Amino acid sequence: MLGLWGSKDHRQPWLELLHDGRVVGLDGCNRLFGQWAEAADVDFIALGGTRMFCEGVDDWLSRAATGKLQDDGSMAIFDLKEKELGILAKEGKNS
Repeated sequence: MLGLWGSKDHRQPWLELLHDGRVVGLDGCNRLFGQWAEAADVDFIALGGTRMFCEGVDDWLSRAATGKLQDDGSMAIFDLKEKELGILAKEGKNS
């Protein structure tokens, strides 16, 4: 379950699940941080972030509540209302 989803290329969204239960990432503009827990899916706990304004950046990843691993290794990201926000590829480019 540990690893990087998304791309650390300039202004691309990504999340990294760390061994100590922390999650760090970027929504394309702002840094994200919090905790994660493994259940049937990945639960993001107290996910917070910086609040800089970046024109033209879609900050969908900052609304992440859960992640669901897909058969191809990617992670679908959902908000609190279980609406799919986007998909992060496993250590690669976003789709």
